[in-house]
Amino acid sequence: MDKLFTNWDELVFEYRRKDYGAYPLRYNYPSYVTYAALIVLFIFICATVGPKLFGEQEVMQEAKVTQVQYVDLKEAPPIERIEAPKPAVAAYVAPKVVEEEVKPEEELPTIGEASAAIDTTIVEEAAPAQVQQEIIEVVEPPPPVEEVKAPEPVREPVVIKPSFPGGKEALAKWLRSQIKYPAMAQRMGIEGRVIVEFTVNEQGKISDVTVKESLHKLCDNEAMRLVKSMPDWTPGSIDGVPTTQTYLQSIVFELK
Repeated sequence: MDKLFTNWDELVFEYRRKDYGAYPLRYNYPSYVTYAALIVLFIFICATVGPKLFGEQEVMQEAKVTQVQYVDLKEAPPIERIEAPKPAVAAYVAPKVVEEEVKPEEELPTIGEASAAIDTTIVEEAAPAQVQQEIIEVVEPPPPVEEVKAPEPVREPVVIKPSFPGGKEALAKWLRSQIKYPAMAQRMGIEGRVIVEFTVNEQGKISDVTVKESLHKLCDNEAMRLVKSMPDWTPGSIDGVPTTQTYLQSIVFELK
């Protein structure tokens, strides 16, 4: 180094332009920090010394006290006295002297004497003439007897289930001839039965085929295929009227 630099900024901006950019900011930064510190110090001194110089102004709020003298008090109103009513005093009536003789009071008869007198009077009045009264009884006719009809017996409807053409034997024969035992199920040794539920409408058509009791997926599919491939059934009826009914059919898978 050929020359000494006064500060670090001169070294950093030796070969750079100093008229704009960061150089003025870096160059004036110490002055700004000094001014800021002096301002903060001045404010701190004013806040600390100022109250002691000029004195603290304390605001005292005096409590407002009202003095009451006994002379100013009004006299209490007088108490009204309610006098109790005086009891009524019976007036004294002086006896009056007359020359006529006072008759003694009649004695009242006893209860027995009064009842005996009443009974005797009634007998004496009823004895001379006896009154005969004719009693007429009005007999109402008895109410008509209602005929109680015996309840009619409840007749249960005659229900006939749908059937395979030719009956159960024909159905079993048809199933044995049409069933195809799945080869995979045979190799796995699966045997048992599958219960299939289906609907037979008024024309004997089969629909809504579902597995009610499952054995294996392979056997279930074969049982559903068998039911769907059946010929039309004889529809069921209620009281001779063809109706749609559900039916359960068991299909057996047995290894020979």
